[in-house]
Amino acid sequence: MSSFPQIGAGAVAQFPLTRSRRWRAIRNDLESSEQIMLPDARAGQIEWRLSYRDLTDTEAGTLGNLFAASQGSFGAFTFIDPLANLLAWSEDLSQPGWQFGLLLKASGIGDPLGTQRAWSVSNSSAASQTLQQTVGVPGEYVACFSVYLRSSVAGTVALVRDGTQVNVAVGPAWQRAFVNGTGVAGAVHSRFSIAVAEGQTIDVWGLQVEAQPYPSVYRQTSAAGGIYAETYFENDELKITSTSPGLSSCEIGLMSRV
Repeated sequence: MSSFPQIGAGAVAQFPLTRSRRWRAIRNDLESSEQIMLPDARAGQIEWRLSYRDLTDTEAGTLGNLFAASQGSFGAFTFIDPLANLLAWSEDLSQPGWQFGLLLKASGIGDPLGTQRAWSVSNSSAASQTLQQTVGVPGEYVACFSVYLRSSVAGTVALVRDGTQVNVAVGPAWQRAFVNGTGVAGAVHSRFSIAVAEGQTIDVWGLQVEAQPYPSVYRQTSAAGGIYAETYFENDELKITSTSPGLSSCEIGLMSRV
């Protein structure tokens, strides 16, 4: 399935943008004046209002190509929320979405905010082990994986997005580190990992994946979200306005089913 394109160095949207969520309930009015109301889960949707300025001819052409391939409002494509942390259970490493090999984990560790929401991750094996999660971010997408790290013993930790690895120094003070870039071309998923060396123990908090090149303010998550595989153009017209030689602007309305 096609994905909504990124622009520039890896942005999904420009500011300002609007995200509105709608729910629907079914109501049955009885002759006794009683009412029965039930949620219509399949009717939920998110509406997006996206404004783009100074698009290059290539960027405008990419948006136009997706619109043509979708036959206007007919065909679905994947849209990734530009405001979301795409990881599931960012503060609960015991959830099945996380894979951790032979690593040992403990919760209730002090975090940078002064609460006890961080985790201790220890590797007592004889080889490097990874804490990782697979997310439905296409390989061509630019994404940023960030985390706050700390270790009582100075060392290094590797942050990995598919084949891209960044080695960062860790010590007794909390610091935020990140790895960014694209993944494997043609892949429909991306894997984000922290590699913990043999004998090493680190504290982690604030794990986050975003569809952009650099980290923003951390947002806690529970269940997986932010990736909408059933997204449609709002109407059958895409108006792209040339504002100067080689530059264009446009307004786009999208609807995502949830």
